[in-house]
Amino acid sequence: MAQLNVNLADVNEKDAEGGGGQIIPRDRYLLNIMEGEVKRNSKNTGDLFEFKTEIVEGDFAGVKVFGNINVTHQTLTAQKIGQAQLAALAEATGIGKANLTDTDQLLFQPFYADLDVETYKGRDGGEKERMVIKKYIHAGNANEPPPSKAAANDNVKVANDNTKTTQAITTQATKPAPVAGGGGRQMPWQRTA
Repeated sequence: MAQLNVNLADVNEKDAEGGGGQIIPRDRYLLNIMEGEVKRNSKNTGDLFEFKTEIVEGDFAGVKVFGNINVTHQTLTAQKIGQAQLAALAEATGIGKANLTDTDQLLFQPFYADLDVETYKGRDGGEKERMVIKKYIHAGNANEPPPSKAAANDNVKVANDNTKTTQAITTQATKPAPVAGGGGRQMPWQRTA
């Protein structure tokens, strides 16, 4: 028998699930990057900035959210998206994209971000959930409301929301058709029988 020289009284057994972290309501939060490094991605197709953030205020202060941003990638689209995310993060922290020369500059610089829940396949093949950063918010825009949330902010995906579709069709149907010779192409919903 092996002696355990650890105290498990204050350990949360839910952390044993691994990878996903604590799931909290989708919303806008103030975060800090606690640690991060640039390293080669697992497929050796580029470099990514891998980091750990922590919520710094409110009911969920202390909750960790992990992130990855492509810095370079052999696929130009992936690289373009990653560099845009890195620029948005630099702006959100107040450092500014033109001034960011080292990822260490991002450490402990508070920024707002909209968090969401992402479903992914775990190592066992089963579906798991984790918190992800959907959008970095520049401090000047922090008072704008976050995107609409799921019902009761309970992270349940809304399956059937026909309200927006109906509103869009109604709005489009009330627009006058373009005048003949006006250069505008008539759209199918604007055509009269």
